[in-house]
Amino acid sequence: MNQKLKEQIITRFAEDWGRKSPQYEVCVKIFDYLLSRPINQLKHLTYGSLKNAIGDNPSDTDILKATQYLCGDRTPVLSLHFEFSDKEDEFIYLEYDEVRWAKSTGKLVHPVTGEDIDNYEDKVFMFFTPSPLISEIRS
Repeated sequence: MNQKLKEQIITRFAEDWGRKSPQYEVCVKIFDYLLSRPINQLKHLTYGSLKNAIGDNPSDTDILKATQYLCGDRTPVLSLHFEFSDKEDEFIYLEYDEVRWAKSTGKLVHPVTGEDIDNYEDKVFMFFTPSPLISEIRS
């Protein structure tokens, strides 16, 4: 494990949030979780699974702020992904640009059939994976 890089990341959390903030604690707990679990158990992390990993019942606002931060450029610990659940309850991976376009136009096109999807907001889900930085720290 690259202990020096791990400590640098935790120092960034402290610089950006302050060691006494709930977001700092959430960031550290998620970071520790990503480093402590087998990588094959981290391929599809939902908001709920991250919330369970954190424990201690932080507020949803604190968790959302922390996960958004952990997906950012300064401390890219998490990678954000999207998937679409179609009529067959199959999950289809969506590119970020597809989701961004849908938000700006109000329309999502089915990635396989090309048909417009009604009420797409109810059928698109986000999930997370460890970023390449986690692999770098783990090596």
